[in-house]
Amino acid sequence: MARNRANPGPEKPVDDKVESELHQLEAADDTQFYNVDPEIERKVVRKLDCVILPLMVLVYFFQYLDKQTINQAAVFGLRSDLKLTGQEFSWAVSLFYLGQLCSEYPAAIMLSRFPITIYVGVTIVIWGGVNMCLAAVQNFAGLAAVRFFLGFSEGTVSPAFIIITSIWYKRKEHPIRVATWVSMNGTANIIGALMMYGIGKGNMSLAPWRSLFLICGGLTSATGLLFIFLMPRDTTTAWFLSPQEREVATQRMAIDRATRDHAVFSKAQLKEALLSPMTWIYCLMGICITLTTPIMKYSSTVIHGFGYSTYKTMLVGTPAGAFNFITVWIGAIIPRVIPGTRVYTAIGLSIVPLLGSILLMTLPYSGGADWGIVVATWLGGCSSSLISSTASIIASNVKGNTKKSIVSTAFFVAYCVGCIVSPQAWTEDDAPRYTKGCILSIASMACLILTLFVYVFMVKRLNRRRDRKASEGYFEYIVDRGDGSGCMGISVDSDHTDVEDKAFRYTI
Repeated sequence: MARNRANPGPEKPVDDKVESELHQLEAADDTQFYNVDPEIERKVVRKLDCVILPLMVLVYFFQYLDKQTINQAAVFGLRSDLKLTGQEFSWAVSLFYLGQLCSEYPAAIMLSRFPITIYVGVTIVIWGGVNMCLAAVQNFAGLAAVRFFLGFSEGTVSPAFIIITSIWYKRKEHPIRVATWVSMNGTANIIGALMMYGIGKGNMSLAPWRSLFLICGGLTSATGLLFIFLMPRDTTTAWFLSPQEREVATQRMAIDRATRDHAVFSKAQLKEALLSPMTWIYCLMGICITLTTPIMKYSSTVIHGFGYSTYKTMLVGTPAGAFNFITVWIGAIIPRVIPGTRVYTAIGLSIVPLLGSILLMTLPYSGGADWGIVVATWLGGCSSSLISSTASIIASNVKGNTKKSIVSTAFFVAYCVGCIVSPQAWTEDDAPRYTKGCILSIASMACLILTLFVYVFMVKRLNRRRDRKASEGYFEYIVDRGDGSGCMGISVDSDHTDVEDKAFRYTI
């Protein structure tokens, strides 16, 4: 069939995939023009940052806090009280991610079938309760079971937050907003260590590590209830916006060619997601990033193993959280100041954990080098910035409700696989240097850098192809089809994917 063109011209040969062509032309024709008042838009964004973002930050803080408490608990008697031997502690770390891995398939289905905020809020309440159950375990079997279910209940949150960010914020706003909630990793690291220090000094009748699980779990469940009652489903139901502001919030996302939350599962989008090479690139990024994460979970054990006392280990380890926090914000601010550098910034930040792993493996423990090893653990654990960068890329470059759910879930499936496999390289017989774990981290960072370069090449090629089609006059590829009287965008109810929407351009 002949393609629609902005200007008359000779017809192109008939495409054999008529049905696919019609659907893609439907995406091209599904456009409207909007007049958005910049002042009202700025007011809307400020309100989003005062309501939506704090809720996400609070939830993500407790997610990281709950995941990292086992790091502090290990130093304060968990290993000895539960009589853990050999690889049992490593398996306790891995089983959390095995549970998270098992939850990703149902999460992908649920996120595209049910209102995302209700589903996520309920899982937050449940995971807080499960975390409190860790205070009652008496042996490895109990610890293993509860850790598995803790991971299973938390598995929805990270993929959901990528989707929620893309529902409320424009693509240029993603790096800062994603960095805000991902930077809670570093914050949780600092606060968790200080909490453990304070609880340990409290002389409670209950073991300090058990008290930590009870406190963190109770606060998490309370946060889940806040999320259920305060987080609106999308821009059309935001209770804190006026009717005019809701309309502006919805239209600005349409101009950005974003799609709203649709409780409908699309088999076509599922197929597109699974067959797209980009999906597997995202998965490779996820597994490479998380092969380095055991340094965060074992940092207290490493520092303690080099002769630091229990309480000093908590204090000496806190700067690791600050390093994580700072690198996350570097990864967000640079692309904000210099657009089009999101992936390049991630490549630069990959060098930080790479350097930390090399130093941890090679520095001698003599002549004052012990502090060098401590600093190496701080640098080696700086992987949150890479998760932030990748999550913001997925939020910006994947369209379609079902497709975004599938790709986000696939990324975190790879994330879980990396987190399951990597602790097995950090064996007790290799302590305190953990050479095998350091080698794995070095190899994974090198692979990540290569993958990011491949991603840049693929995205630039796709954009150039669409720009070329637009310059040739193909209507569906043209970004600006208006006369200057308004801003062009997709229909507010559109659910087209990034492949179907030919006027969409991928960000780097």
